[in-house]
Amino acid sequence: AVVSTQSTGTADEKHADANGMFPTIKIEGSWGVTKTGLLDLYDHNDMQRGKKDIYTVPGMKYVGDIKCIEITVRGKDGWKFQYIEVHSGRNMRATYFYNTAGIWMSTKSKDVSRYRMCQK
Repeated sequence: AVVSTQSTGTADEKHADANGMFPTIKIEGSWGVTKTGLLDLYDHNDMQRGKKDIYTVPGMKYVGDIKCIEITVRGKDGWKFQYIEVHSGRNMRATYFYNTAGIWMSTKSKDVSRYRMCQK
């Protein structure tokens, strides 16, 4: 089993932080696909404006070189991330995905509840 670490950086702008938001991340690599459970730091107020949160997920499948991620959110609030940083595999090399499109994640119809990003 592989331990994978995902970091999220919440945008530093008004209303970017989230309460009651529970994202999952599907990680697509050169050798397959794996998925996190709900990302939530127990007993910690995560996804705060301008802050970085680190989620360690044990038991994930090794997928080789990380190519794409797909974020799915559940919950009642909106969240604007600045980046998602994924460390996986034997050397825990970081792969970064930046929110250059300025996407707001939420389950509200005006926002996006599922968003896929790939390396260029």
